[in-house]
Amino acid sequence: MTDLVTRPEDDTCSSTPLHRVAGRLQRVLPPGWRVDVVDLPANGEVRAQPVLRVAMPED
Repeated sequence: MTDLVTRPEDDTCSSTPLHRVAGRLQRVLPPGWRVDVVDLPANGEVRAQPVLRVAMPED
């Protein structure tokens, strides 16, 4: 299972470059879209790493 990290609302409270990018992307997407920073677990020889996940509105 993946752990979701809270989504940044603004660059000033973001702590990592990936969180800052997620916040910028969130601001330009249409209403209802969501951007999350997700920590993917290690898989075989691939180390654990954070990635951006963009979700469309469900309706």
